[in-house]
Amino acid sequence: MTERTQFAWEGARPDLTGKVVVVIGGSGGVGEGVVRTLVTDGATVVATGRDLSRLADLVANISTVGGGGRLVTEVLDAAGDGLDDEAARLAERYGPFDGVVISVASWGEQGRKPALSLTDAEWDDLIAGNLTSVFRLFRAFVPHTKKSGIVLQLNGMSADLAFPGGAGIALSAAATKSLTRTIAAELGSRGPRVYQVVLGVVRTRARRAAGIDDLGWLDGEEIGAHIAGLVAATSPLVGIALQYHVEKATGPVAGSVRF
Repeated sequence: MTERTQFAWEGARPDLTGKVVVVIGGSGGVGEGVVRTLVTDGATVVATGRDLSRLADLVANISTVGGGGRLVTEVLDAAGDGLDDEAARLAERYGPFDGVVISVASWGEQGRKPALSLTDAEWDDLIAGNLTSVFRLFRAFVPHTKKSGIVLQLNGMSADLAFPGGAGIALSAAATKSLTRTIAAELGSRGPRVYQVVLGVVRTRARRAAGIDDLGWLDGEEIGAHIAGLVAATSPLVGIALQYHVEKATGPVAGSVRF
């Protein structure tokens, strides 16, 4: 069995045996580390993505993980017409869910451009890929998540900062931050618990392969450990809807919003 790494800022790692967690965007750079930790901690993880080959790579990369969990993969398109039906199908097969992690983002095809240089089509694509998709995922998956469970959106620091050359991405990040906080307030104690976690720079496999790395950046496994604590309701931040996980040394900290 793989030893569970203990991070400096966390308490005892929870046992997620019997828990089912969906990681939407699980084949992405951040999602892979989250999946790895949740499987190690014993959860059944349903990792979704739009690309079969990337999902196959995820399975290969996670194949050596120990623990009592298991990984299954499913193709899912947040922009697809049948998203609500797909969420219901996944819930019938694996659920109801103890956790749903939304880790999706699109940089678009336009590259970095000043805000006022974006065409209407480029703007619309960025909003669809980064805002509308998150809204649709919340709407599709909240009904299939246990009242005691969580739905959590991972976001970036562009939600709070000016982002020259990435206006559509930054606006979408700020808007999904507001959306997530609003859904958390609307659901209140009726559940599931809804979280917005704003992340700093993450050490993804793609960045390391490109020679871009910094040991001070977050690891996806650290993000996964924090999520595990929220799923198990053992985290000291369990009652905080808005959270920041920006610096490796300090770990997750509370924002300004409580349930």
